Amino acid sequence: MSKLVIQTQHRENYAAHNEDYTHGVDQPYWKYKGGNSYVVRDLSSAHINKIAQNGIPTLTALIESKNEAFEEYILGWEIVEDDAPECEEWESVIEFQWRGDRWSCLRFTTNGEFGYMRKEILAKSEQWFPLEEGDRAHYRCQFKTANGWFEADDPALKEQMAA
Repeated sequence: MSKLVIQTQHRENYAAHNEDYTHGVDQPYWKYKGGNSYVVRDLSSAHINKIAQNGIPTLTALIESKNEAFEEYILGWEIVEDDAPECEEWESVIEFQWRGDRWSCLRFTTNGEFGYMRKEILAKSEQWFPLEEGDRAHYRCQFKTANGWFEADDPALKEQMAA
């Protein structure tokens, strides 16, 4: 089997954050801010042929976005073997999954060596339905601690973080 790996670039317009005065910046000032890695796993020969003929217009519409303050655009994509790397080891890939009539996204982040979350958090799981222009519907986030999984707004999670 093969998979589709998509790499994106984020840019942030530093002049868009302050309507009055931006420390001398009154013209757009775009700064590169990393990006995301997306993957679609378990591609069949038919999927690969369709991508080869048509590209990835649907996924492009769901990923790319631009407004006066931020943009994300696709740098490139490729079809690779299942065992090929998807992203850098410090990144958490966003997996696109087809759910019968629509795409869904899943990102699982382990708070290990390259983690950025509080030490009490072992992992983070995010799920959503991607919409055009990078919007999301039905976003859900859970955190794993030594005591199990908790919704992001669960008071028990807040208590563990305060201890």
